Amino acid sequence: MPKGSTTRWNFRVLLGQGVLLDVSQTLSSPRLVLPFLYISFGAPAIFAGLLIPIVQLARMIGQIVSAPFISAAEICKWYMSLGILTATTALIVVALTADTAEDAKHFVVLTVIFLSVAAIIGLGQGLSRLAFQNMLGYVVPRKLRRNLLFSQTGISGLLAIVLAWASQKFYLGKADEEHLALLWAGIAVAVLSGFLSMLVRESAVAEKKVRPATGREKKSILATLREGINHVRQVDWFRQFIIARILFLSIELAMPFYAIIAAQAHEKTEDALGSFVIATSLGLMIGGFFWQRLSPWPLRRIMSLGGIIAFVAAMIALFSHDVDPSEKSHWLYYDLVFFLIALADQGVASTRKIYVATLASAETRPYYIAISDTLVGAAAVLFAFFLGALVHFQNALWPILVLAGLNSLAALYAMRLKPIPADAD
Repeated sequence: MPKGSTTRWNFRVLLGQGVLLDVSQTLSSPRLVLPFLYISFGAPAIFAGLLIPIVQLARMIGQIVSAPFISAAEICKWYMSLGILTATTALIVVALTADTAEDAKHFVVLTVIFLSVAAIIGLGQGLSRLAFQNMLGYVVPRKLRRNLLFSQTGISGLLAIVLAWASQKFYLGKADEEHLALLWAGIAVAVLSGFLSMLVRESAVAEKKVRPATGREKKSILATLREGINHVRQVDWFRQFIIARILFLSIELAMPFYAIIAAQAHEKTEDALGSFVIATSLGLMIGGFFWQRLSPWPLRRIMSLGGIIAFVAAMIALFSHDVDPSEKSHWLYYDLVFFLIALADQGVASTRKIYVATLASAETRPYYIAISDTLVGAAAVLFAFFLGALVHFQNALWPILVLAGLNSLAALYAMRLKPIPADAD
């Protein structure tokens, strides 16, 4: 089959798969919907901050364990599909839990269910994301990678808005049912995404990997992984990238804490969650076109701009802190916050994927991705615990101040990253 035909096919399949997966991760987001549902089910708020750290930790474990397998595999699409469907199965458990939430005598059980589901989601996401990012380096030509990532998030934002708006109209006046309708819609499109990813024609374009000579002793998984860790520790640009990613946790972990704050004030407000999902989707939709227009920019400048946008979102959240939550303006302020955070997170997340996929070689790419996510995941656990303690023992003002400070610091540090050849200033 002609290479051009295969490239077009893979681009379309990954675009469709990515659109569906992004829609699912918006409608059933572990960073927005899951914390909101956790609070609305009446579970203890003190444990709400643990959801994302557990997702991060499980994602880290999933990637570090699967890295040797994916590095050696000629076909990665099966790992991607397995990860997507595993995370989707966990979301089904949350949806079914809602029927018994009100009857639960002890919310300890409800808390354990949510934390366990978060762990399974993290494992599934770790596997699927590592497989996708590794595949991105050879299935999609370099010149098309930015278009793929930015286009799929833009289209998915529009589709998520339509589904969220429809759930509001269909379940008008029924806040609890509307919340679950969003979750079930996210589950449905995630299943479609998992099956669609199986259609990638990966074998036609897979990179030739260097195989060990016959008779050579096969290394264990831990030995292979240790070798990869030792290799990436010696790379200057990788160390700088790790520092930048840790600073950008102030964007990646911002949405869950904004969701917890919003849920405490609006868990029973009609259309509240749907409105926040629409705002997030609008940020993704506009961001898809916005960041694509900026694709000629150096990647480090795009990351820096993402930090600036997140800083503006934090300032708006601080301003809304003095507004009475019963007033509609408080709700609207958080619509704007979620819009800006989604916009910023999309730009940073997409560019860092391209950054690693471009600078890393075929043999080391899975290790770069897995090790970076491992180190950043460990930092995310500590960071989220810290923010959670501030919410519980102080108030929402303090974590927002911390996020604002780190947003600005991340924007400045991103400019220190090594430019890739196409990014030469």
